[in-house]
Amino acid sequence: MKNQNKKDLIPALVSKEQRRQSAFSKLIWSSCLSISISIMIGFFAIVSAQTSSISGQVTDAQTEEALPGSQLELSGLNLVVVADEDGNFEFSDIRSGIYVLKVHSAGYKTRNIELNLSSGESIVQQIGLAGLSTKEQRNANFSSVIDIDQIQEFGDYSVKEALVRVPGIQVSREGDINIRGAGYDAYAVTFNGQRMAGTGLGIRSFDLGSISTDVIRELEVKKVLTPDMDADALAGVINLNTKQAAGERKLSARAGGGLNTQYGSITEPESRFWVNYAERFQDDLSVALTLNYQQQQKGWEELGIDYGLAEVENGPVDVVEEVAPALHDDDRKRFGSSLDLQYDPTDESHYYFRALFTSEDRKQVDHTNSWQANGDWIDQFTTGAEGGLGTHSHNARQQNIDISQSTFQAGGQHFLESLDLSYSAGWSQSIINNHDILFPFELEGYNLSLNWEDRTRPALTPTNQPTTVLDDGSVDRRFMIGQEFERIIEEHAHNEITARIDVNYPFSIGSLKAGTSARLSYKNGEYDENSFEYNRTMRMVSFNMMREPYRNIEVIGGDYRLPWLVETSDARAFFDNQRPVFSGDENLRRFRSEIRTYNTAEHIYAGYGMATFEFGKLEVIGGARVELTNSEFEGNMVDFDEAGEFIQSEETTESENDFRLFPNAQLAYSVTDQSSIRLAYSRTMARPDFFALTPFQRINHMDSTIFRGNPQLDPLTSHNLDAMLEHSFNNIGSISIGAFYKELDNFIVERQQEISGGELNEYQERIFQNGNERATIYGAEVAWQQHLSFLPGFLNHLNVFANYTWSDSEYETDRNNETALPGQSPHVVNAALGYADSRFSAQISYHWTAEFLSHLEDEPRVAPAVNASGEIYMDRFQDGYQDLSVSAEYTLSPYFKVWAIAKNLLQSDSLEYAYDQQLYQTSTFVRSGFDIRMGIRFDL
Repeated sequence: MKNQNKKDLIPALVSKEQRRQSAFSKLIWSSCLSISISIMIGFFAIVSAQTSSISGQVTDAQTEEALPGSQLELSGLNLVVVADEDGNFEFSDIRSGIYVLKVHSAGYKTRNIELNLSSGESIVQQIGLAGLSTKEQRNANFSSVIDIDQIQEFGDYSVKEALVRVPGIQVSREGDINIRGAGYDAYAVTFNGQRMAGTGLGIRSFDLGSISTDVIRELEVKKVLTPDMDADALAGVINLNTKQAAGERKLSARAGGGLNTQYGSITEPESRFWVNYAERFQDDLSVALTLNYQQQQKGWEELGIDYGLAEVENGPVDVVEEVAPALHDDDRKRFGSSLDLQYDPTDESHYYFRALFTSEDRKQVDHTNSWQANGDWIDQFTTGAEGGLGTHSHNARQQNIDISQSTFQAGGQHFLESLDLSYSAGWSQSIINNHDILFPFELEGYNLSLNWEDRTRPALTPTNQPTTVLDDGSVDRRFMIGQEFERIIEEHAHNEITARIDVNYPFSIGSLKAGTSARLSYKNGEYDENSFEYNRTMRMVSFNMMREPYRNIEVIGGDYRLPWLVETSDARAFFDNQRPVFSGDENLRRFRSEIRTYNTAEHIYAGYGMATFEFGKLEVIGGARVELTNSEFEGNMVDFDEAGEFIQSEETTESENDFRLFPNAQLAYSVTDQSSIRLAYSRTMARPDFFALTPFQRINHMDSTIFRGNPQLDPLTSHNLDAMLEHSFNNIGSISIGAFYKELDNFIVERQQEISGGELNEYQERIFQNGNERATIYGAEVAWQQHLSFLPGFLNHLNVFANYTWSDSEYETDRNNETALPGQSPHVVNAALGYADSRFSAQISYHWTAEFLSHLEDEPRVAPAVNASGEIYMDRFQDGYQDLSVSAEYTLSPYFKVWAIAKNLLQSDSLEYAYDQQLYQTSTFVRSGFDIRMGIRFDL
């Protein structure tokens, strides 16, 4: 999209611009007021008491060499300094009190030093750090970790946003997570190591966008499993760590808000509040509590294009069947809380209780205006062959999704004379409610002309000028006629009950570890979908429209207009109040809904054993895991007669048992005290979705079709090879290079086949099956993060964060060809450059995802622009996208900080196309304006 068009995305209507400026002014005014108050409080806090200082040097405890770049944090004040090139550091302007000084340097053991600082006192500390052992240097489980400090620097609201920065993670423009290209949702999500219940609508997915980053302390991605972990995490595990070691009392709070500069007139301002309390009592009991609330707004625009074929004198030609500009608004309200209780009665015993509760209320509103030709082509550019079959429609859709997640965990650990014993039990529940309703309005009888000079910006415009077309080319909204309202109501509940016990027996050259676990998983879903027709003609004037400030919104660079928008909340209220006047089709409801109501129970019992041997610098890990799964699935068998009328519905139940072995082997070798290499082999799997496993059956005698689920489906399996080389720097930082290779088989596909013989002879059957398709995935990851303390002057305050992922795949499809796996981007880049001193920090970060295959078509078709005679598969691709953001934080006093973040600075388009981007662009996705957020933080 041309740059000069981006600023005209929404026209500068006076009333609308005033509204946007008013919202922005309120945000600026409130932020300035908060900052001013904080400055005054901080000023009085500073001048009210005589201050002290802490200084000194950090060195290697054995060689006494300086450790430049060491990081020192003073607890309770949230102050961090970095040692200079000589290892020297200083905290100044510190009030009296008892503090814990935490000292960290890569490759060394962290030290915690308690200091009792008197008023006006200057303490000088000579701090020696002990180097890590060979074993401690090794990189375990091929993990990537982002802690709370990094998350706050990037300004990410949800876990899904934060994951974008992890090497090996690929994210589509819709926000779907893909680890190493193994497929969307091919991972498990855990809470401090405990499996969490999924949040998918009949599928095994987890909406990571529903969980705020403010309730976790650390985000960990484990890409290689060990035998003590659940095997049904084909691509890895995403662990939400809330564990919090509490020392002296600590209270922190964060508040702020934001808005988008372009969509401020149609979305509300954002808000964000977070508070954390932690304290240890009597040296054996500690508690940590976190609460947060977020309101996140997102607006974007989209141009959809649908292509078809028209038969003219010289044969078939490409035509544009539909042009559909749209405006979207996504409003999410999140609440979250986490609790961590730890009790240590002795040095040998440890008990804990942890809880997590999150909820998200999401409201997405879509407004789409579209022109449809409906196959009425005279030639490639003109309709009217059968006389005015073209239509103009306006579809307003409102989707409300409510997700609540509750997870509880209790356990203990005991260090006995000859072995270590640990145990835990937990319960996780998710409840998802979806209410989706579509309000379509339409007018018929248009002849249309196609302007296709710019294939990425086609336009269908009326040529017969009926009375419903106004002088400016828009349609008179009063004449729009309501069509059948579409409504979906569904509720899914998932419960995971877990228990495990582990025993670790150490000996002179390693350890033996064994354990057993049980996971009882229950999921059920209720689904209701129907169409409702108003019993008399309903025109658009019956609904409340958006008022004048929302009229004539232009999308996609000002090339298209939405003359008006439906107020979907009012439309939904109208539907609810006038429900007796609407009639629904009971046969259609049963046809759509009966097969999607289900109950499942999976009991997974596992045992494992593993041994670790240490031979100097070499560590060898070997073991295996066995899993026995007892499953029971309930579904519905429903029949329809030759007229499409419902006959009967009958519940059906099927049970399945499955036993599988998962071997595992790993090698780790410490090349030097700061460099290590690790190799691993593992076997993992991904279970089929609940809907595919349900023993449903729908027979429709009217069109001789059958649709069935399949409880006998085997899981998708993967053999995995991994390698990683990691090096740690003395001046805080590390660089790692990893490679991976996966072989996948038992893909689950939906087949269509003709039945031969019996009373359903020649019926067309659709069924889920394990196919013969296979795939290999391979790639490499490079990650680098380092504090550049070796640079001269102010440059030694710089730090870098960067990673790059390259991946590719070979997928043997049933089309007798080989292609890449859908959803796998070959190149992903993350980079950030930061600056930090004792009071000010800032960071600029960049993300880029390359183009990738997004969807494989089942059937080929003629595409004259590519091949005038033969058929080809018009597979879909998504163009790459990029993002640039800037953040800054300033310490006003030991207790207050102010922060600001700007995102979406590049405002780049994201495109989708079929086969060839220049010929068949199907969707243009645009998010304009800057996301500006600012606020204040308090620490005590």
